[in-house]
Amino acid sequence: MKRNELVLNTTILSGQCDTLMRFRTESAFMTFQDVAGTHAVFLGVDDRSILEKDNALWVISKTKMKINKLPIWDDVVTVRTWPMGAEGVRCNRCYQIKKDDEVLINAITEWVIIDATSRTLRKVETTSYPNDVDWIQEKSIEEKFRRFKDDFTEEDFIYKRLVRSGDIDVTHHTNNVTYITMLLDTFSVKELEAKQWEDVEVSYLNESFEGETLSIYRKEKEDGYYFSIKKEDGKVVLMAFFK
Repeated sequence: MKRNELVLNTTILSGQCDTLMRFRTESAFMTFQDVAGTHAVFLGVDDRSILEKDNALWVISKTKMKINKLPIWDDVVTVRTWPMGAEGVRCNRCYQIKKDDEVLINAITEWVIIDATSRTLRKVETTSYPNDVDWIQEKSIEEKFRRFKDDFTEEDFIYKRLVRSGDIDVTHHTNNVTYITMLLDTFSVKELEAKQWEDVEVSYLNESFEGETLSIYRKEKEDGYYFSIKKEDGKVVLMAFFK
């Protein structure tokens, strides 16, 4: 394994697939999370390490994904990930899923580090994040992250969801993949079978925790579907776009 990237081969399993045996959107997000974690362990800046050494935690703040073609059950694919180094409080990490020489999915995430005690942002340079690595500057997606507008009304409300213990990850807040399931649950199986997403973008704005009740909103516009997840006090947890 190189210090500046991780490349591995994996088989798409049935449990990662939808009713048509296509790779689920949630499975893509989970794959990105897992390979990022594996590479972070190699670099010595995984969640457990920076918690012990720096009293800090990694948090994903934004994700953008472009889907050219979905892999299906039993496909053997290559997954590649590489971080681009840190700038202030942010660090971008890129991902690519390929089958043979065909690029199926490109993605990029923006990560931040928060203090484990205060839950406030920390500059990456205040942690043990390595600065002696020749970071790859290639971007998997050149487009900038979208600016979302909170224009949702009660007409866009779909359902409420209680955050339970199984939704919580090592940071003791709702895992980012769980939110993707919440968004997709606004559609029926029949509706999802008729769609193949091309663009997916998520902006994580605030944490949610076990025991909180979340409201999920969906609005269809000309260019795609927009989503928002809010707490009972109206605070926005997440905004997203699917096309």
